[in-house]
Amino acid sequence: MSNLSFSNIDLWLFEYVEGNLSPDQIAQLESFLLQHPELDVDRDMWELTKVESNEYIYPHQEKLIKRRRPVGVYMSLGFASIAIVISLGFINLYDNQPIGMELNSEVIAMVDMDESSSTSSISTSDNSIENLQQINSINGKNNANRNILFSDINSINLTEKQVANSGMELGSVQNIEVLNSTVVSEQTEINEIEVQNMNLGKQENEIGLVSFETEKVKEIPYSTSKEGFVSKTLPTHNNTRFAKSDYKMSFSSKLNKMGRTIQRMLDNPVALKNTKDPYYHVPGMQAMDINFGAVGTLVAARVQTVSRAQWLGEENQQFMNQLSVDGYSYGMRGGLGFQLNQNYYGKGEIVNYNASLIYSPKFSISRNIVLEPSVKFKMGNKGINTGQIQTGSIVEYDRMNQQEFYSNGSEPLGKSLWYKDLGWGLMLNTKWFFVGVQQDNLFRHFDNIYSSDITNQRRMEKHFVGTIGTDYESKKENITVSPYVVYQQKGTLSEGWLGANVKLRWLTFGGAVSSNLEPAASIGLKFDQFMIAYNADYTQSQYLNGPQLSHQLTLRFITKPSRIGQRLLNQ
Repeated sequence: MSNLSFSNIDLWLFEYVEGNLSPDQIAQLESFLLQHPELDVDRDMWELTKVESNEYIYPHQEKLIKRRRPVGVYMSLGFASIAIVISLGFINLYDNQPIGMELNSEVIAMVDMDESSSTSSISTSDNSIENLQQINSINGKNNANRNILFSDINSINLTEKQVANSGMELGSVQNIEVLNSTVVSEQTEINEIEVQNMNLGKQENEIGLVSFETEKVKEIPYSTSKEGFVSKTLPTHNNTRFAKSDYKMSFSSKLNKMGRTIQRMLDNPVALKNTKDPYYHVPGMQAMDINFGAVGTLVAARVQTVSRAQWLGEENQQFMNQLSVDGYSYGMRGGLGFQLNQNYYGKGEIVNYNASLIYSPKFSISRNIVLEPSVKFKMGNKGINTGQIQTGSIVEYDRMNQQEFYSNGSEPLGKSLWYKDLGWGLMLNTKWFFVGVQQDNLFRHFDNIYSSDITNQRRMEKHFVGTIGTDYESKKENITVSPYVVYQQKGTLSEGWLGANVKLRWLTFGGAVSSNLEPAASIGLKFDQFMIAYNADYTQSQYLNGPQLSHQLTLRFITKPSRIGQRLLNQ
């Protein structure tokens, strides 16, 4: 350790407090402190930093031991539960099967159909009547269920003597339905069954033959013959007799199917989407200018600058600069934005500064629909340079709105005009598209800087803007197409813009055309948190009586959403 001095006194005091000095070094330190008593304060401060360690024994140490879970028991219980669920599923599936009748081959014999003959008959054994009674009782219980698909119906020929021996009346043997139990379905409807009476004749006292035809099946009430048997007409195919269902989908089922189809189309990754971060080609306007409700809609902080050179080189040229900052405040349950604008007209004839404060609460109508009203308060100052103004000159400060400076030859009364005004907006943001309307200059603030006539109460025109747009995103999310429509009206300016932007990974380009056939195009780069875009438009000038080229540059920075913002976005 180096010799004790003022330069290393702190090191000596630290080692002294830690107890790392030898007895000789401690004596040397004490001697040095006696010679320099002003250092006693430093020694006291160092001694206060020393904290004695106290041993603490936790009284419930057994609770800190992590017991091993009986994994084997849990696995056994899990497999047993799965086996029980599967068994119950099979039992439920078996119980839901329709009840059929299995007929002993000794009771009723199958008769091959001969296409040349219309009927066939068979004879049964002596115990046929006993089985026939059992069949009749079963059919009596199921008589209410008429909607049954007959897979196999055979002709039955019983003699009058056999019926008499069984103690049954001829009229009591009705509605014999021979079913194949593996094909019976109670859910299938037979729309049309034609039941015809059949004259059995009197030869050899034979009764009740069942005949089959391949005609169209019609549904009419059952009817019985004199002997009490019924005759049914069912379709046949290749000597195999079965009834075919003519099922028709109901209107409500068709609507439900159509709704599911539309839902699948909307949920498809290559479909409508709303990124809530549009870019517009409307001269001098971006998201917060098109609708105030765009404030805070990204649930993240956004900083944007827009610089525009309008009709550069002409007498009515204008330089515009805008800085806007917006974000989402969970405490205010909405978006909050600030906007600063600066306009420099001509050679300095008019200079305008204004600042705006925008608030937009967010109301979640559903998980995919958000209603965003907004209000904007604006305050600014518009000044004129009397040295640059020529009496009677024409000014086009607002596009397509001309004004004349001091036409009567009078002198300006002042150099600056303070003003304030309000605006409102309403935006509907959905999962698939957005639509919004807004109106600025609601109070039409006083704007008479062009005349010294105090009786001329010239006021600023209201500014109405309406928009609708959406985004189409590819399945891999590397291609996005964003079409939009914007309409605005201010004074004599009334125009609509139809445009679209295309994003290929990080490259963006797009274009638009106005209702006055004014073109605009842009190209730029867009990443998750940064965007730069250059825009050029060929817009009409009332002062120039023709179109003129204008240039615009937009920079946009977006931060990552906060934890609250991410939670809101993932809802």
